[in-house]
Amino acid sequence: MMDKQVLKQIKNSDLFETLRHSKNYFSANVAMRAMAFISIPIFTRLLTEADYGVVAVFRSYVGIMAVLLSLNSYSAVGRYYYEKTDDFNEFLGTTLVFVGLIFCVTIPAFFIFYEQISNVIQLPGLLPAFLLFAALFAIINSVYQQVLIPQKRSKEAAVINVTKGYAVLIVAILLTWILKENRYLGRVWSLLLIGCGFSIYVLIKLSKYVKLCFRIEHIKYIASYSFPLIPYALSGVILAQFDRIMINNTIDTKSAGLYSLGYNIAMLILIVITSTRTALMPDFFKFLDNKEYSRIEDLSKKIFSIITVAALGLIFFAKEIVILLADKKFHPGLSVVPVVVVGYLFYGMATVYNRYIAYAKKTIYLSVIVLAAGILNIVLNLIFIPKYGYIAAAYTTVASYFVMFLLTWIVSKVFIEQKTVRLWTIWKPTLLMFAFIGLVYLVEASGVNAVWFFLIKAAMLATFCCIVFRKQLRTVLRLRK
Repeated sequence: MMDKQVLKQIKNSDLFETLRHSKNYFSANVAMRAMAFISIPIFTRLLTEADYGVVAVFRSYVGIMAVLLSLNSYSAVGRYYYEKTDDFNEFLGTTLVFVGLIFCVTIPAFFIFYEQISNVIQLPGLLPAFLLFAALFAIINSVYQQVLIPQKRSKEAAVINVTKGYAVLIVAILLTWILKENRYLGRVWSLLLIGCGFSIYVLIKLSKYVKLCFRIEHIKYIASYSFPLIPYALSGVILAQFDRIMINNTIDTKSAGLYSLGYNIAMLILIVITSTRTALMPDFFKFLDNKEYSRIEDLSKKIFSIITVAALGLIFFAKEIVILLADKKFHPGLSVVPVVVVGYLFYGMATVYNRYIAYAKKTIYLSVIVLAAGILNIVLNLIFIPKYGYIAAAYTTVASYFVMFLLTWIVSKVFIEQKTVRLWTIWKPTLLMFAFIGLVYLVEASGVNAVWFFLIKAAMLATFCCIVFRKQLRTVLRLRK
């Protein structure tokens, strides 16, 4: 009887409502990261470190091109849905027409200056041309995601992403295995073939939401919301991807491959960060509308506790993950993992506060913040990568994301005067996490054998979970009595 009462109380909580949608995004992210797990042992054996680096650099440029070739206009679709007007179909149609017009102008210019562009981005063969098509397919997918997310159609969004991801993986493995040279093309061709097929499918699905038109008032909305976010979106890609480009250009493609392997494993933390952030957004706006600040505080505290648990677990067991998954020639990339995880923890902090800026429609602040962090990242990489190698890029990631978090908090708290989540709410579990990391490194330095070290790390992670969720555990135990 009491068990039903406990279950009812949990289901009525804000955290459960958020996690109900978060589980779909979480499941999709887990499935996508599982795909990455599957791909690592396969491609680290099929590809050389240099080939692995070429693919990583190509994917980095796709994100940059998607922002530039659309002027980030698709990002306004999700925000316009919350305006609760009756012309969403026309707005979506205007957005698609606008993107089409941009491509009609930029594609000829791209091929006119093709040689110069190729010399700058330093990708072999026809990969610079392939970037255009990969970016177009990414834009189409992003538009549809912007339609699904505000409608809380999380399951459909998850299914599309997972199906597409695994289709790309399967075709990539087949093509890479068939090719005898330039095997990196297997992954690139797979991305293009599957991307084209899914883009056609998405456009068919979008047709029922779209009324093709070109309304000036909608262009003005896009210009006021999305254009100021171009530096934000572009700098976001730079922060996440540009280090691989710089390693490729300043050291070599092999180093870019090693760094990418470690970085990709560290990015597992994004499973939790992006899943909870995406699912929380509709409720966050609703709570702000109703001035229910305490609910935001409580929910943010619980969600960030989950994030720190995931980060600590990934840092503790990074070595085991790399050894298990990657070919021996990629093991030097292990050093990147714990450093980048800390960087993404600061990124998670920034996402707590950038929601306030987005809610206030002061998107220019977001652009300035991320642009500043992006410029800092570029400058630090230019200084330190030539001196210390690719590991320097991991530390510049930490510094850049910390600055981004700090500026985001200052703007949301001081400049737009929002009643924000308290800093101690997210720093309390973070500082505790750092203390546990220090302890585990002391244990490792003592020379304990591998089996005991693994068990100690598992026990410490369980202890950390009990500490950060002690109130929830007490509540459940009390209700069960």
